[in-house]
Amino acid sequence: MTAIPSDLDFLLDPASIAIVGASDNPDKIGGRPIFYMRRHGYQGKLYPINPQRPQVQGEKTWPSVASLPEAPHLAIVAVPGMKAVEAVDDCAALGVKAAIVIAAGFSEIGPEGRALQDDMTRRARQAGLRIVGPNSQGLANFGTGAIASFSTMFLEIEPQDGPVAVISQSGGMSAMIYGILRQRGVGVRHMHATGNEADITVADLARAVLGDPEVRIVLLYLESLQDAGALAEAADMARRRGVPIIAVKAGRSEAGLRAAASHTGALANEDRAVEAFFELHGILRARDPQELARYAELFIHDTRPGGSRVVIVSNSGASCVLASDAADASGLQVASLADSTQHQLSTVLSNFATTNNPVDITAALLSNNRLFGEVLAAIEGDPAADMFVLDIPVAGRGYDVASFAQDAASFAERSGKPVAVVAWQEPVAQAFRARGVPVYADEQQAMAALSALVRHARFVQAGATRTGSAPSCSVALPQDGAAMLSEFDSLSLLAGHGVSVVPHALCQDADAALAAWRQYGAPVVLKACSARIPHKSEHGLVALGLNTEQAIRDAISVQQAALDRLGVPFDGWIVAPLRKGQQEMMLGLNFDPVFGPLVVFGAGGKYVEAVPDVAVMLPPFSTGQVIERLQGLRIWPLLQGVRGEAAADVHAYAELVVGFGRFAQGSSGQIQSVDINPVMLGRPGEGAWAVDALIERLCPHQE
Repeated sequence: MTAIPSDLDFLLDPASIAIVGASDNPDKIGGRPIFYMRRHGYQGKLYPINPQRPQVQGEKTWPSVASLPEAPHLAIVAVPGMKAVEAVDDCAALGVKAAIVIAAGFSEIGPEGRALQDDMTRRARQAGLRIVGPNSQGLANFGTGAIASFSTMFLEIEPQDGPVAVISQSGGMSAMIYGILRQRGVGVRHMHATGNEADITVADLARAVLGDPEVRIVLLYLESLQDAGALAEAADMARRRGVPIIAVKAGRSEAGLRAAASHTGALANEDRAVEAFFELHGILRARDPQELARYAELFIHDTRPGGSRVVIVSNSGASCVLASDAADASGLQVASLADSTQHQLSTVLSNFATTNNPVDITAALLSNNRLFGEVLAAIEGDPAADMFVLDIPVAGRGYDVASFAQDAASFAERSGKPVAVVAWQEPVAQAFRARGVPVYADEQQAMAALSALVRHARFVQAGATRTGSAPSCSVALPQDGAAMLSEFDSLSLLAGHGVSVVPHALCQDADAALAAWRQYGAPVVLKACSARIPHKSEHGLVALGLNTEQAIRDAISVQQAALDRLGVPFDGWIVAPLRKGQQEMMLGLNFDPVFGPLVVFGAGGKYVEAVPDVAVMLPPFSTGQVIERLQGLRIWPLLQGVRGEAAADVHAYAELVVGFGRFAQGSSGQIQSVDINPVMLGRPGEGAWAVDALIERLCPHQE
């Protein structure tokens, strides 16, 4: 595969590097990059800058940036405080392409630091200088030897080039992820830390490393997302290459959000928005750096499952049970073995051993070390097997672990399917890992990694990414400029864009309300309509089940008196037929300044805020995807009908949500929020319709 050019290639493979604050001591921040690049074969030019020494680490020095014989591609700024700012300005004046600012004391310390950072970045960008950091540990490319980083981890664990790129906002976390990967025997090609992201972001570097044909996995650590569009572009590049992007997004909790802000000086994004963004763009999410590394160990083998069925082999019945439970918890299916497979197993296993899946080899493995390979040969061609878990809870003296590992490696190569080993004993794990077989400490870890592999395979197989899909409609709001639309205007706007709403009429007086009631021929709901009163029930401005002339006149009289007391302008009364459904659902929209319009859907009614049971997605999406998310909600069994109740029209609701998603796209940049509650669901075939709606306009300062 050929390289894909990137506008940041000079960062990953710079032809020349200046080190401002170069040190002769390889244990100093200004000395580490020189030491690393000399050690790992960097072929470009080094320009150490140190006015106090003629040489550092055997390299000729220059007294200042201005004294350099050329403008280097990259400068490492390893001096503190205002000296760093001055060095960046000097680099900009010389025409340096990029600077890695290691110094701290910028946006992570508060407003004054942010102002200093912003001014420095503005001047640099005006001169065409790109900035990594500040507060960055640096960049490292072990494919080229361009190790512009001071990380101690490269001394603790020997680097090895490999297919993995690690990009992190946190320098410490990038080193940790690198260390865990190397301990698991995984080679790392790129390890980059962006720090405060005054300019270059994790997403920018993700796009850059995806241009490297040797990169087959991209691992991210994020505390905030400043440019969702750039990360979406990276995800699209990754999907087209079949490269998984796996991310840890920290800051799930309120405490985590506060810690992230103090760490990188960035504002962390609301977690449900991040989850929806990742789902839309096929970015897998790991809980922590350890899980990130566990996923990577499996993904580097480039075997993708055809489905979610797993075959389990163990020398312990208890482990068979635990592995089956873990498979179910991870959304995997324990495959049913073919009769021919079971017959072949019966010829090699003891009479008391099971030939079903999971396959229990039993303690017979201790007396017959060839049994492991024979069982693997028997299950290798089973048509139901998409992947395999080899669970070895106990091995050691008397067990030929080396031959087990060789058998597993050969089996994985022959089958061409994912294979994961469970072994908590470190010597056993190392034997398998040395043969290139992924190893996990327990069944939950193995099944979670396989489940991630399945999810990524499904995303790639689904076809073209939806990134950048144009909305099918353009929404125009009323020109009155009010922050809130009235309920009538809200319902009318939604109905005009294909969202099914309850029949309704806006009436100016009792006679018009009576005419609407007679037209509907059913009990009606009467509601005062005013953009100034979004929550009408609290003020006695909603009357239900009115079915006589006197009831309607009385309700209008009562509501008129309430409106007079409130002293607010109103548009009239909404009259709508009282149509009850099988279930009350909700539908909503919230405009996120980073991700755009987020669609919320799920259980509705008056308790929706107290006991939320909702899903969040970024449009566009399909009815199938909506139904899949509904199946994960607590209300799903009720939608299917329980205790003699009829099922609800889930398909109609899913179509309504999809149509609302198109409306959300078309309204992007105009609407801050939409609240539709309830949405009534009839029986199958009866449809779904919005009953109440409230739209809030996006004010310019909210964008």
